[in-house]
Parts: sequence; C-alpha cells; structure tokens
Amino acid sequence: MAEVLVQGSHGEEVRRLQRNLNAALAKTAVIVDGRNVLPLETKTGIFGSKTKAAVEKFQTDYKLKKVDGKVGDETRRALATRVLIIKGIVTRDASPTLTLRPTPPPNLFPKLILPQVPPLQLTPPSLGSKPNRPGWLFQLQPATGITPAPFVSSSNGGGGSITTGQVAMGLVYRTKSEGPHWEFGGVFQPSVSTQNSPTDPRYTLQLQGNVAYADPYSKGRFHTALFGQVSLLGNFAPTGLGLAAQLGGQISVDIIEDKWNLFSQAGVQLSGQWTLFDHKGLGAGQLNFGPVFTILGTTIQWDIK
Repeated sequence: MAEVLVQGSHGEEVRRLQRNLNAALAKTAVIVDGRNVLPLETKTGIFGSKTKAAVEKFQTDYKLKKVDGKVGDETRRALATRVLIIKGIVTRDASPTLTLRPTPPPNLFPKLILPQVPPLQLTPPSLGSKPNRPGWLFQLQPATGITPAPFVSSSNGGGGSITTGQVAMGLVYRTKSEGPHWEFGGVFQPSVSTQNSPTDPRYTLQLQGNVAYADPYSKGRFHTALFGQVSLLGNFAPTGLGLAAQLGGQISVDIIEDKWNLFSQAGVQLSGQWTLFDHKGLGAGQLNFGPVFTILGTTIQWDIK
C-alpha cells in the first residue's frame, strides 16, 4: 500500500498531486479565507492547507467515499483514471471526421501502470445536411390550366380560351438534389377541357417527354425552373391525334421540402392536331401557336431508392 499523502507531506509526489489537482479543478474554484487558492503553487512541493482544501473539493466533485483531504488509494485511483485532458482538431470536408486524441492521464505514482487511452474517431454521415446526389423520383401533379386563343392558327374559325383540368404521373431523373441541376422525365397525363368550338377535344391523353433546368434561382422555399417538352396527344370527343412542343418557365413554393410543393407555369406551344372524326363526319387538321398557362398545380413526389 502506497504512503498516504496528508497535510505536512512534501516532495515530488506532492508536486505531481498539485499539478493534477490544477488540471482536474481548472473550471472550478476552491475558496479558503475568502480567496480562490487555485491554481496551486507547485514549486515547493509542500502539502499545505490550500492543497488539502483542493483535495477535499476533488473528493466531493467526484463523489468519493471519503472526503477527508487525504490522498489514499481511492483518491489515487480517481486521479489516475478520471483526470483526462482531451486535445483534438476538428476538420470539415466531404466526409468529415472528428478525431479526439486523449492525452493519457499523468502518472502520479511511477509504480502504478496506467492503461493507454486510444484515439476516439467519430465519423458522422454529414454535418446536419442531406446528401446532394442524383436519383429517380415518382411525381404526381394535379393541376388546372388555361389555353387562351392562339397567336396564330391555320383554322379560320374563332374560339376563346379553353380551361383544362389534368393529372400528370411520371418518372423524373435529376442530376442533383440541391442547387442548379437538370431533370429529365417521362409523363402520362389525362386531362378534361371545356369546348368553345366543335373541334376542341373534350378529353385528352398525353405522353410527354420533358427536360428542365431546375433552380437557376432559388431562395428559401421558393424555386424556379425552365423547361421544354414534346407531347403526343390522343383526343376524344371528337377523336383525333396531335403533336405539341412547348417551352416555358415555372415558379414553385415548398410546402414540405423535397416532398410537396405548389407551382404555376407559363409558356408558348406549337401544336398540330388532326381530327379523325369531327361533328360532320369528315377529318380536319389545324396548326396553332400560342400561350399556355398552368394557373395552379401541386407536385407530390417520392424518392425511388
């Protein structure tokens, strides 16, 4: 059993004790006669009243069984195993790693062999941010839109604006999930429209190929996109076929980020439609160029793992 250090002891072991008490109690205060005695003076190596007060403070803070100001086996073990100064460097990169390299506790007593403490490495998946990676999405887009009278039409007949309700369903591949990026999609879209003339289709099924440059500008929940699409149309009531190409822009606001948003679109469309059986029983065709608007739509999307 090692010698018990008490008030009045002196020597190198007392100096080691005082240095480690300074480290263990660095963030606390030990008050003697109204003054903080920390840090302890370590040159003389004398175990005085200030050192005793510091030992009692250490024993109290670490909830040792004896709080008597004496350094016996229990206090030695506590000093050897619980006084740990951690030094480390935190670096941030694409795969951040936090490395803590503990300094082994100082050996107060040479005869006591202390265990080596290995470095602790923590590698979080990210610093609070989601991965910015490509991937596939499934999108569902109910919307209502309006097609005003075209700027130019090969048809001599009149006609006003057509209001449309539609539901688009499709797969989209995006090159990134954050920042400016490209998106490519294939969409199936049934729609129902008002009729301002006998040649206007009541129902339409569309197969669309889309390309979009998403988020050229975004701020908070607000996003923008530029898009182009080519569509193959199957019309009913009257029955017909059509082809259309459209260029436009979109603004949207997130309700649930990357899951649900509201959007509006504006664009111009060049379309050719051929009625196989019209109200007179004779096929007819027309070519139109004009504006197209989506007044309000919503996108609900799911990641495909």
